Amino acid sequence: MRLHTLSLAALAAALAAPAMAQTAEPVHITGELTTSDSRGEEQHRYDDIRVRLESGQRYRLSVNSEAFDPVAHLYRPGTVFTEETQVAMNDDGDGLNSRISYTPAESGDYTLRVSGFAEDARGAYTADVAILPPLAPPITTPGRQVAVNGSWLLWEGELSDTDSDAGGKHYDDYLIHIDAHQIRYVALEGMGFDAVVQIIRPADRGSDNPDVVDSDDDSGVGFNSLMAFSPDEAGDYIVRVTSFGENARGTYRLWVSQ
Repeated sequence: MRLHTLSLAALAAALAAPAMAQTAEPVHITGELTTSDSRGEEQHRYDDIRVRLESGQRYRLSVNSEAFDPVAHLYRPGTVFTEETQVAMNDDGDGLNSRISYTPAESGDYTLRVSGFAEDARGAYTADVAILPPLAPPITTPGRQVAVNGSWLLWEGELSDTDSDAGGKHYDDYLIHIDAHQIRYVALEGMGFDAVVQIIRPADRGSDNPDVVDSDDDSGVGFNSLMAFSPDEAGDYIVRVTSFGENARGTYRLWVSQ
């Protein structure tokens, strides 16, 4: 295992070396997994890269390789590196490459661990830390009312490359208020992609792995989603329109009962 550190002042002259120190600027480095690297819990070789992340700033951390299937793990400062203590992990966020979107709650020197999906993974890789724009606010504009077997709100939208993504899956977020024990039916029709609907809390929007309160994939017709949600606590909830597969694009209709 090698713990890499690189000042931005020396970055241009040291791109060939697997090392980095991160401030709130984009960074690109190169590295290599070799037989001399340390082994992790599952006996996979790894490199550790120290990255400076600032609280409240959105980042995308990517690991790309043509030599092996990379896996990216992110740990908080001072953490004992185990599967239970990582704040984010991604295997195949962009094809076989890894991509993590993360907004830290606290500033500090985090650790980006690069390993391979296979135990014998070896070879060159690149690691990037990119600054993302602020997360777009959820959609709060009321949908148009439709009377079909009751009263529904209907939104018509589209997943596209300009949308935010979690683990390579684009999404649109809708903010709705639900009273305690009120039953709200949610239906999602995806045109050209396998639609997935999720219910999450607003505070979890920026995470690659949000705490999903409820979700549905294929309970509707074909690959469409259909679910009933009844929270124990009244409050604002996010209805997330996303997809089963990565990088899905296409139009959709979202129905929420009133």
